[in-house]
Amino acid sequence: MAVVLAPYVRYGHTMDATLRDLRMAMRALTRRKGVTALAILSLGLAIGFCTAGFSLVDAFAWRDLPVRQPGRLTRVYARDHEQRPDSLTWIEYQALASHPRFWEGLAAECRQSPKVRLADRDDYPITAGVSENYFDLLGVKPALGEIFHAGNGWDGAVVLSDHYWRTALGGDVHVVGRTLSVGKAVLTVTGVLPAGFTGTNRGLLVDLFVPPETFFGSLDFKDHLDRGLADFEVVGRLQPEAVIDLAQQEEQAALRKLQADGLDPAPGRTAAVVPLVELKSATIALLMAPFLLVLLVAAANLANLRLIDNEARRRETAIRLALGAGRTHLLRQHWSETFLLCLMGTALGLLMASWLIDLVPALLYTGERYIDYGVRLDTRTFGFSAAALLLVAVIGSLIPLSDAWKRRIIPGIQARSSVRASRWLSVLVAGQMAFVTAVTCSAGLLCRSFQNIAAIRPAMDPGRHLLLLEGGATRPETLASELSGLPGVLRVAYARRALLAGSGGGNQVSLEIPGQPKTSFRYDQVSPGYFATTGARILAGRAFRSSDGPQAAPVAMVSQAFVRRFTSGRDPMGAWFRIQGRDRQIVGVVEDGPSNDLKERIEPFFYFPFAQMSTGEVTFFLESSRDPQSLAASVRTLARRAGATFTLVGMHTMRDHMFTARKDDAILTGIFLALALLGLLLAAAGLFGVTTYAVSRRMREFGLRVALGATGHDLRRQVLRKAALQGAIGIPLGWGLALASRHVIQSLLYGVKATDPWMLAAASGVVALVAFTAALRPAFTAARVDPVIALRCD
Repeated sequence: MAVVLAPYVRYGHTMDATLRDLRMAMRALTRRKGVTALAILSLGLAIGFCTAGFSLVDAFAWRDLPVRQPGRLTRVYARDHEQRPDSLTWIEYQALASHPRFWEGLAAECRQSPKVRLADRDDYPITAGVSENYFDLLGVKPALGEIFHAGNGWDGAVVLSDHYWRTALGGDVHVVGRTLSVGKAVLTVTGVLPAGFTGTNRGLLVDLFVPPETFFGSLDFKDHLDRGLADFEVVGRLQPEAVIDLAQQEEQAALRKLQADGLDPAPGRTAAVVPLVELKSATIALLMAPFLLVLLVAAANLANLRLIDNEARRRETAIRLALGAGRTHLLRQHWSETFLLCLMGTALGLLMASWLIDLVPALLYTGERYIDYGVRLDTRTFGFSAAALLLVAVIGSLIPLSDAWKRRIIPGIQARSSVRASRWLSVLVAGQMAFVTAVTCSAGLLCRSFQNIAAIRPAMDPGRHLLLLEGGATRPETLASELSGLPGVLRVAYARRALLAGSGGGNQVSLEIPGQPKTSFRYDQVSPGYFATTGARILAGRAFRSSDGPQAAPVAMVSQAFVRRFTSGRDPMGAWFRIQGRDRQIVGVVEDGPSNDLKERIEPFFYFPFAQMSTGEVTFFLESSRDPQSLAASVRTLARRAGATFTLVGMHTMRDHMFTARKDDAILTGIFLALALLGLLLAAAGLFGVTTYAVSRRMREFGLRVALGATGHDLRRQVLRKAALQGAIGIPLGWGLALASRHVIQSLLYGVKATDPWMLAAASGVVALVAFTAALRPAFTAARVDPVIALRCD
């Protein structure tokens, strides 16, 4: 019986000892409320920011899509003659899908935002036209009803996402079989998708899915024979033993055959195949580096505080050792105190992470539609928090526990300070300053980069009081006339799309010049008055007129980049060029500017009269004499009155439009700035605590120095010299860290080098200033020492 019960007795004794250690640790921590509060606050800030950062990176890059075997999925796309990525046309998709040697299959997706008439309002959900094998290829099963399958007729069907089913239709379990008015068609709901699946693009909430018969037919979104509309995103599933390079070669051969048959949308297009789960993942994942550096700063802070606590309790520790206490027991108590500090810091960090994560939807909101990357506290996030707790606890206790283990009884009772502990304190402070210098330098570089991005002018005036209306119109000139009559509207113009809008920005037209290879470039169709309304500068020639109609001579306007590249700087006015198989006369030159992304390389760009190349996709530009947002109510009223002749999909101001174009860089810069400020705060707190403790331990020495003739200035300089020495060691180490990460940082920058010496100097100056400020008060405390009182100090 004793043998059977022995393990349980030992377990009971272990649990009793652990609980006793935790109770003693809690009492010890409550006796030093100031140090305990500082440690918990610094750990909470660091773990909170790092947990929120992990949740972001996990949602953006690491979490698998809710599909079958995501590791075998690939993204298939085209590259134009300038090697820029582009979507595919439906003809290209069918040509690629007809070569299944290395594939289980290829599926296509194209998105629009038609009007859906609900019982209480009109809605504009993102609607994806997908090939019939889309769900089978991804391995997605319905939560309710049925979804599309290859080989069956599904015309007039629509499948709902779980998100749209719950938010727009109230989670009606009898929704299958109901009809839904989508655009010009009445569709029947056949099924609801499982929660979490909203397509293959992270964050983008696709609400409705329709088959190609419906997409091309009753909804009439696209002409599947139109070679100029490269709007389809293609995803493929590789065979188990297939190699991406061989699959890409096969798709390249299919595109070459298409080009030989004259069915390609533009010359020089090549196929590209990349893993779906690795798109941008490496770069995004590397953004965890500054979060981890801040976590290491917090761990060094904890180690500093624990070393200071060891020094403050050196006599207590020596007496307990003299009375027979085991070193193992003392170490267990030290570890218990460290673990409790980390546990309370992690609890505070989780609260802070929850608050930060709640801010994410507002940061990602585009002003038109909600984007959800699934950034939330979940089991993976809690697992990271637990790992961060253990990491900080281990790193923050290794040096203090080693110092406590090597305590000697006699020096401890005699109250002699540990030289070894003082050296470790200096090393930890220098390490903190190195980490903070690297993060601060990265934040400074991103700030410079964002300033450069914000200074970029698209081919329009970003400061205009404009309201942009995106949608579809059958008679845009009539609607423009009605919009111009609204109170407060100065001018109205329209175009196929707004520059930097993204959607439709990959469409290109071909350019044929005798003796030169056939090339293709992006374009836009604009109305008369477009350039005056948007503030785009015409550098030569004239703008389009109302007389540039369908029956008039074909004309075009070109960008400066076109003039530099194809006319050798000569005046192109009146010259004729063959564009998209038709001769057009150049009537004007417009300023250069990015068309899709602010950071893209400037390429030649064409403008055509809207009347000569009309399209159902229209963006209206309303110039207002006051805040353009004040026009929103009257615009919605007019849109309802227009009925089927106008579908309003999105409405935002020019200011919001430019914010969306800069948003990703602004968020990235903001994250690095917040981390740099947090790191500086933690490093300042650590240096302040260490310097204050060092001054308190040397008060007797300072008193003797004053008694022997030293001045307050001498003592102040001595304390500041110590802090300067730590900075002189830590800051150059920070340079090394910053330079080691230059290749990663450079991929995030625009118009600035990651090795910019001025930015390294500025970051070093900021860290040095913070360190000087943190050490200043303890230095003044040392300078005001009273020798009579100091000589009585222990």
